[in-house]
Amino acid sequence: MISNARMYAVTPPLAAAWRALFERVAQRAGVALEYVEHTAPAPISALWARPDCGCVFMCGYPYACDPAGRQLLAAPVPAGARYGNRPVYHSEFIVRADAPAQVLADTFGGRLACMLPESNSGYNAPRHYLMSSAPAGAHAVYRPTAQPTPTPRETIDAVLNGRAEVGVVDSYVLDLFRQHAPELMAQVKTLAVTPAAPIPPVLASRDADPAQCERIRAALLTIHEDAEGAALLATLGLARFAAVQSDDYVSLVRLAQAADAAGFALTDATLSTQVPA
Repeated sequence: MISNARMYAVTPPLAAAWRALFERVAQRAGVALEYVEHTAPAPISALWARPDCGCVFMCGYPYACDPAGRQLLAAPVPAGARYGNRPVYHSEFIVRADAPAQVLADTFGGRLACMLPESNSGYNAPRHYLMSSAPAGAHAVYRPTAQPTPTPRETIDAVLNGRAEVGVVDSYVLDLFRQHAPELMAQVKTLAVTPAAPIPPVLASRDADPAQCERIRAALLTIHEDAEGAALLATLGLARFAAVQSDDYVSLVRLAQAADAAGFALTDATLSTQVPA
């Protein structure tokens, strides 16, 4: 079976730390896990579709759309106080640090750098958040970027390079950059944060050996008790891994259903730069 942390391996040192952590999990579980890279631009959906996943991060929204297709193992608990020692995260709307905007509404009508529709933090959650805060009758408040931004770093770069006025990024990703690339994060500021949502879990494929999956799950849930594991968790800005259930992720589907029912789009290429107040 394979392991992979592409979703949160956002710098080379962090990628190395994730590899070391999953190798330690494999040792404690007594299960052979081959760490594979599967770096961008390879589509992450192809990784999730592999039948040999044994310890792989997956976005919670596509998981919730097909929970029977995979075995849920555990979910990370970010160490920041705002997470309340829970396996949750947020989406942050960011702009350049020198941007004149002071509140999110100041940016309506601009270009939004977002991720693909399969992403909860980079698409699904912000769409629902904007639906709730948009002017009455609006079906969208942002225009798309000229080119897609399918990774968090591409989203951030689009904002910094002026290809988008606003970007939306997973808060845990931004916390990792704040910890390991403060010079990058000094160039942006956050204007709004979505409510907490269940963070992407670690899972195995449906066909993986259930007994081995149970050993991996136990190793994840206790890795913070291991000295080597605890040090790697600290590098990764995590407190521990927590047990989660498939029902924890149902709320993500409801966000999408509500936005679909309202006919609200995350971006609209025909939108005027002036959004009615």
